[in-house]
Amino acid sequence: MFSKIVVGVDAREGGRDALALAAALAQISGSDLIAVHAYPYDYFVSRGADAEFEAVLHGGAQDTLLAELDSMGIAAEAIAIPDDSPGRAMHNVAARNGAELIVVGSAHRGRIGRVLAGDVTAGTLHGAPCPVLVAPAGYARHGGELRTIGVGFDGSPESRAALRLAHELAKAAGARLRVIDVVVPPDPGGPFPAYRPDWEEHARIRREEAETQLGAVLAELGDKATGDVAFGHPARELAYEANHLDLLVTGSRGYGPVRRLMLGSTSSRLVHEAPCPVLVLARGADQEIDGSGVSSTTAHVAP
Repeated sequence: MFSKIVVGVDAREGGRDALALAAALAQISGSDLIAVHAYPYDYFVSRGADAEFEAVLHGGAQDTLLAELDSMGIAAEAIAIPDDSPGRAMHNVAARNGAELIVVGSAHRGRIGRVLAGDVTAGTLHGAPCPVLVAPAGYARHGGELRTIGVGFDGSPESRAALRLAHELAKAAGARLRVIDVVVPPDPGGPFPAYRPDWEEHARIRREEAETQLGAVLAELGDKATGDVAFGHPARELAYEANHLDLLVTGSRGYGPVRRLMLGSTSSRLVHEAPCPVLVLARGADQEIDGSGVSSTTAHVAP
């Protein structure tokens, strides 16, 4: 599942939320934890080739990072790295160490219990070389066990990877898996007040097809998995369902560089609004994650 997890620590509440969530996941998956603190330093512009000044900055950043780990009682490899972009710093550390997951906090001005992607979070998400997990505000103080893990479901290759990963996490945590299939209503046709007379029939057919597909997937997943078909906008419906989840797994959009995370409209809205941690997979992650026994032709998530 994950052998190495990179977590961004910034000596603020968002970093502590990320650290608490990363540590909990590392314990479940048996992963090595790498804590990263990026500090701003332009080697050529600010001070020139001043090795002493650089050493002072690096030492202070390293001390800050170690203090954060010590205050939370978490053991991790500590890496302080000079970079004006924390997101880029975490991308580089993850790629260099072969990490399979990056964990970040949400904006420190976010509402308690909500994910709110700030500049650092957004910068980490876009173009990440591996899946990214975003901790909601207040997670270090109010987070709990992973009892129910949810995953969206729409038939795309990205969603097949999301379901496999969610299933692996649920098995490792002893959690229940909830599969959510969001059916987008057919266009009623034409401007208001025009109405397509066969709209209800089309909507009924779509729902029945979704229920059939969901039933087939649940039959493969076993008795610890449940699921529902929702009708509406995928981001809105998944965000609502997330009120009853301890973690939501979703795919990124289906185009962009392979093995890079590229947010689509649904995943972008979820990392801004969801009331639980959100894990977004990079494109092509289905080629990197071990199978869980779930058929690769049946599992899917709304990107």
